[in-house]
Amino acid sequence: MALVLVQGTVNAAWTYMGHIDGHTVLIDRNTVELKGRNALVWMLTNYSSVTANQLLSATTHLEFDCDKNKVRYLQFYGYEGQMQSGARLISKIQSSVFVPVEFGTVMKSFQQIACTRGPFFRKEGVLNKPPK
Repeated sequence: MALVLVQGTVNAAWTYMGHIDGHTVLIDRNTVELKGRNALVWMLTNYSSVTANQLLSATTHLEFDCDKNKVRYLQFYGYEGQMQSGARLISKIQSSVFVPVEFGTVMKSFQQIACTRGPFFRKEGVLNKPPK
C-alpha cells in the first residue's frame, strides 16, 4: 500500500494555477477522474509560511458537480515540507458539503479543467458564464 502512495506522488504532474490568499496552488491534470456527471482532481497548496498546524504544503482531493457549478473536498493531507515533502502531519478523509464555485477564482479554473474532460464538453460559455 505504501508503494502505491509513494508512486502516485512521484508521478504527479503538478501545474501552476495561481495564488489563493498568498499561497501557491497547483493542479495534477493527470488525476482528473470522471464520476458520473462529476469530476475529481487533486490540488496541491504550497503555503508561503508555516501554518498553525506546522504545515508547508497540503494536497486536497476535490469533487466538482459540473452541472450545478459546485465543489466539495473529499480528502486533505498536510505535510511539513513544500511539494508534499517531509512527514505527513494531517490526514483527513471526510467529505465536506458542496459549495458554489465563484466566477473569477482559481477554483473556477480548476473546475474548467476538470469538467471539460471527456463527456463533459459543453456548449461554449456554459462554465464561463458569471452568476446573475
